[in-house]
Amino acid sequence: MTIHTKKTVKFIERHLSLLPSQMQCNDVNKMAIIFYSLVSLSALGIDVQSKYHQYSEWIRGHYIKFAVDSEDKYKIGGFSGSLTVVMPNVRTISLPSTLFALLTLLVIDDNSILVDTKLKSEIGRFVSRCQIKSHGGFVSTLDYHISEPSPVDSHDLRFSYIAVSILYIIGCRTVEEFGSFIDVDKLLEFISKRQCDSGAYGEDGEPHAGYTSCALSTLYLLNKLDTLPKNFKDETIEWLVMRQVSSEGCMSFQDGLNENYDSADFGGFQGRENKFADTCYAFWCLNSLKILTGDEWKHLVKTELVENYLTYTTENKLVGGYQKNNESDPDLYHTCLGIAAMELIHGNFNGPLCIPAKVATNFNL
Repeated sequence: MTIHTKKTVKFIERHLSLLPSQMQCNDVNKMAIIFYSLVSLSALGIDVQSKYHQYSEWIRGHYIKFAVDSEDKYKIGGFSGSLTVVMPNVRTISLPSTLFALLTLLVIDDNSILVDTKLKSEIGRFVSRCQIKSHGGFVSTLDYHISEPSPVDSHDLRFSYIAVSILYIIGCRTVEEFGSFIDVDKLLEFISKRQCDSGAYGEDGEPHAGYTSCALSTLYLLNKLDTLPKNFKDETIEWLVMRQVSSEGCMSFQDGLNENYDSADFGGFQGRENKFADTCYAFWCLNSLKILTGDEWKHLVKTELVENYLTYTTENKLVGGYQKNNESDPDLYHTCLGIAAMELIHGNFNGPLCIPAKVATNFNL
């Protein structure tokens, strides 16, 4: 383990012990903080199963269920991001917190929920309630006092991905199994409508690497990649390859083609056209390419340049962790996805579920 990796481990572990007062506003995101921390540590080779398994009960304590009928016969359940926001008769569970909690439990080797048929059904019914019947997309949470989709929450591709990931984790594999909880055809239609003319997926016709990864991961988990039109698939691959900022090969800015080009971006990936590179987009783009091309993706981009960009530009040498770019401070989100990108390159990471490959293998995911 290099000295920089040791610093990164310490940087991550600090987030699991005591957070500074300025992060109090992130209490509702506590489950996300734990997820990013433990996935990062696990990917770096730390034995999180032994070190943090004792906290699985604390995570399971954030599971909340409530009745959706007057006879208290059918219940839905999920995880809340923090118990400090839990109030009587208020729906505080969310799809992101549920996914983060489920994956975190697997990372620390706790499959207690996966063998509990009743809990899995409750979680599946919660996911079902978050789907918008009119167009097939998902919101992240329910209305604050009734069991219907929140009328004010966003319904972009992120939540479709999260919803399908949750169902995949609790055992759904076939269209019929997914269909017992959600309208798969409506969801596929929702995703298809977010295809962009130049390839990839986005909102309002603008391709975005994050949305593209979410859409493709969703189709991968649904086993529906074969629904992609060939021309759109080819255009998406080309669009993703062109996001690597380089003065070599097809993405050359030596003639000033990109006014935002910065030599510090060399080897990194943009999330959108004519933007600066960003640590997280290395993962989103590489994950998408791997889904679309299998083992061929390493021949389409320069992986050594990606590793150099992450190692020498966005990895913080002073306190550890990864930054968004060479000008910002390190944070857990970019640290997790920077490590994920590096491990994905070396075949040690499950991109669609965003967990180390060894964890996915252990639970047949």
